[in-house]
Amino acid sequence: MNPPPDKPPRSLWILDPWEQLRIERDTSVLLMNEALQQGWPVHSASDREIYRNNRGLFARARRHGEPITPAVAGRPAAGEELDLEGFDLVIIRKDPPFDETYLALLLLLAGLRRPRVVNPPETLLACNEKLSIFFFPDYIPPTLVTASPDRIGDFLRQAGGAAVLKPLFSCSGRGVHLLRSGATGLEETLAAATAGGRQAVMLQRYLPAVTGGETRVFLLGDRILSVMKKVPEPGSFKANFDAGARGEPHRLTGREREICFRVGKFCRRRGIALAALDLIDGCLSEFNITSPGLLVESNRVNRTRCQEEAVRFLSSRAANPAPRP
Repeated sequence: MNPPPDKPPRSLWILDPWEQLRIERDTSVLLMNEALQQGWPVHSASDREIYRNNRGLFARARRHGEPITPAVAGRPAAGEELDLEGFDLVIIRKDPPFDETYLALLLLLAGLRRPRVVNPPETLLACNEKLSIFFFPDYIPPTLVTASPDRIGDFLRQAGGAAVLKPLFSCSGRGVHLLRSGATGLEETLAAATAGGRQAVMLQRYLPAVTGGETRVFLLGDRILSVMKKVPEPGSFKANFDAGARGEPHRLTGREREICFRVGKFCRRRGIALAALDLIDGCLSEFNITSPGLLVESNRVNRTRCQEEAVRFLSSRAANPAPRP
C-alpha cells in the first residue's frame, strides 16, 4: 500500500562510502538533511551493503536521526538489516564510474516491486549519461562516439582542429581532454583513452564560448529547479568546480529554455525525477541522471534553498508512484 500524501516517506539513500563524500558540498547530504528536517525516516547504505538472497533484497542500512555533518558521517554506526520492500522511496545517489558494480546495483534494484526508485534503475540502465544527449540531436554540438583513432583524427579536422574527449562512464571531468590537431602527444593520449582502439569515447567539437561559462540546470521531473553559470578558471576549458571553476547567477536564454523543455518532457516520460543539464553556447553538452549534483553551489550562488522544493517533490513521488518505464 502506498503511503498517504501527508505521511513522510520511509527512505533509503544509496550513496558512495562516506569517506568518499565531501559532506559540506554534497548534494545527497543536502537533500538527506532537508528530508530529516521535513520529518522523513532517513536511512543510508552503500552499494556494498545491498544484497539479495532467496527471501528478497536487503540492505545493511544506517538510520539517521540527526543532521549529517562531517563529524556525524565519520562516526562509526551499526547498521540494521532491512528489507528494501519495506521502504516507500529508494534514492540512488551513487556517483559514476558506471562499472560492473553500478550495473549489478541497478539490476538488483530493477526487481523491486513496492518502493518508488529515483531515478528508475530501468532508465539508468537504458540511458547512459553521455550517450543520452543523442535523444536530442537538434540541440547538441557535432559529436562522435568511436574507438577508432582514425575516425577521431577525421573528426578533429572537420571540427576545426579542436575537440573535447570524454570517457563514456565517468564523471566530474575525470579523463576529459582538449584535443588539438597536430598537438604533441596526441597519438599517445588517444591510445590511452581508447585502450589502443578497443574502447569507445565521446568527441565533441570544442565550443570556445565555454571559457565564458557553462550553464548548469537542475531539473525536478520536467520543472526547472535551479540555474547557474559554471565559469572555468582562466586558461582552463573545464567548467568544473573540482578544477577551479566558480559559480555565477545566470538567466536562461530562449534557446536554453527550449532545450530544458524538450529534455523535461523526456524526463517525465522516463520517470526521471532528478536530472542536471550542462549547456554551452546554446548546445546540450551533457545530461546527468545518475547522481546530479552542484545543488549546494547553486544555492550559494543564488542565495536559495532549493532542497526544500526538491524534497517535497520526492515526497510526492513516493505518495503517487507511477508505473516503471
